[in-house]
Amino acid sequence: MKPPSKLLSRSVKPSLDRIDLLILDALRDNGRITYQALSERVGLSARPCLERVRRLEQKGVIRGYTALIEPAALGHDIIALAGISMRDPSTGTRQRLERALTANPAVIELQVVNGEYDYIARIVAPSLAAYEALTEAYLADPGFGIGRIHTTFVLKTLKSFEGYPVADNLD
Repeated sequence: MKPPSKLLSRSVKPSLDRIDLLILDALRDNGRITYQALSERVGLSARPCLERVRRLEQKGVIRGYTALIEPAALGHDIIALAGISMRDPSTGTRQRLERALTANPAVIELQVVNGEYDYIARIVAPSLAAYEALTEAYLADPGFGIGRIHTTFVLKTLKSFEGYPVADNLD
């Protein structure tokens, strides 16, 4: 997945018309759809449809394209949701921790949150021992300023994240 040329900030929302939303909905359902099939689905000819997709990519609305892979197929038998509380919330410590977490391939999602935790991380591991070693390493390093990691293990996934809803905006 390549980064967009421009990143959207939360305060700046691009104006999206009905055709843009139809394009986004179609691409979310099938990122490998041909431009011909996409253009037929949204009611445009292929060239204007391609131009709209490129514009949505340039604006950062479309951040990239990816394959959805079954975690167990790659040996990720453990999926954990880790609530991370900071002992030292100073800017330098937070930046160090954020760099380390975002660089770790086992950390597949990381959110800054409010409330009981400072971060929520989705972490994959091949075993409980591997997960424990990973979290112990973060806890043992005082440079990361972590006070506590509260882990909830995923027992079964009933619905996986497969994209943000678009159809709600088509009404």
